[in-house]
Amino acid sequence: MRVTLRLPEELHQRLQTKAQQAGVSLNQTVVATLSDSLGHGDDADDEHGLLQEQVQYVRTALGDLTVELDPEGFPAHLRPAAGLPDREAFMRSLPRLDPPLSATIIADRDDCF
Repeated sequence: MRVTLRLPEELHQRLQTKAQQAGVSLNQTVVATLSDSLGHGDDADDEHGLLQEQVQYVRTALGDLTVELDPEGFPAHLRPAAGLPDREAFMRSLPRLDPPLSATIIADRDDCF
């Protein structure tokens, strides 16, 4: 559905800034803001669509950051594909730095002072 709105310039600018900071479109920002302010509907399809929008918004906002989530709490259509390694197996597969990078950074900082 298409809706044309007349917004005060200051409100438009705030929405545009928020969209740019989150790396999403102005439309997505307006929809998310309206959805947040109106609450969730009772219709399961609306909730499913809103949940997908929220997940996409969070993924975009987080960018390359990793977060630890419990996939069992996700609806079935949002759960990771079967056959992916668990977190521990993935962590074991990563290379180990000796000394750890954090120790190297701390040593480099100490050398600067």
